[in-house]
Amino acid sequence: MEKKILIIGHGFAGCVSALTCYRRGIPFTISGIKTPGEASMASSGLINPVTGRRYVKAWMIDELIEKAIEFYTWTENLFGSTYFFPVDIVRFLSNEEARAAWNKRIDDPEYASYISKKRFFALDQLKTPYGIVTGAYRLDTSAWLTAARDFLLDKKLLRFQFEPINEDIVETRQIILATGAIDNVYSTGIIPNKGEALIVKLPGWKLPGIVKEKVYFVPLKEKEMFWVGSYYQPWPDDPYPSEEGRINLLQAISEIYPGEIEVIEHLSGIRPTVDDRRPIIGSIPGHPNKFLFNGMGTKGTSLAPYWADQLLSYIIDAKPLPSIVNPSRYSVIPG
Repeated sequence: MEKKILIIGHGFAGCVSALTCYRRGIPFTISGIKTPGEASMASSGLINPVTGRRYVKAWMIDELIEKAIEFYTWTENLFGSTYFFPVDIVRFLSNEEARAAWNKRIDDPEYASYISKKRFFALDQLKTPYGIVTGAYRLDTSAWLTAARDFLLDKKLLRFQFEPINEDIVETRQIILATGAIDNVYSTGIIPNKGEALIVKLPGWKLPGIVKEKVYFVPLKEKEMFWVGSYYQPWPDDPYPSEEGRINLLQAISEIYPGEIEVIEHLSGIRPTVDDRRPIIGSIPGHPNKFLFNGMGTKGTSLAPYWADQLLSYIIDAKPLPSIVNPSRYSVIPG
């Protein structure tokens, strides 16, 4: 393989890119700086196929889920542990508009894999209409990312830096910038967006799956423990958990859980979001050996495996990338 790749950024996007290189036998190294506010460590890791108030299929979800299942199963075999699970997501239909939108999907053949008519006794007792999104998945992102880094370190493919790399002097032919919200030098399209979540204990509360109300309630392995998030703040002043975020999350919990809330941990992370909700992937205009792999926001779990493979096919095999993800749709600052 004649093209050696340097991946800058050892977060979720960077590690997915690195493992995709490893799988395809493409020579690479990955480098990163430890910084506060890693989004992957605070993420729920959800792949939700049906989103929004009108319950529409997420962009490209059929292709993305197929690739995600295949990729994460491969990594589980590589790491020797399980991190990726199928889940159901409960959507409460709290008003007539929501119920009407849901009913439009129930018998739509395009939604057959994602809209379920199943019922749960515990939810029926609440006397609140609800629907079940099926065909969803959850990746334990913090555990998976730790395992990925350990694997890459063991193979001597990952190195930690104490300061940013000078990209112009590295001895490599191709550079993939997977730096998330930290570094926006080459694109004005990235919007840093701080997400916050709480790990809480909710005594006596049992859920048959993940619940999406104002926030997500994600049952954890430990009894009565839940990941609850997210609270978003674009262009944050700092990457740390905020009192405002804590108050808003506790308020959202109290609206559907009547008991005492025990906060175990307050998490935060800064995601690289994009206003058109499409990732920024491809070559950087004016920099023929540099490529962006960024802007996946809250959907990195579903987007990264598919688009890492597409980007490498573009770099190695000159396979075109669709214009919808092209970095040139945003102004690029000359280097």
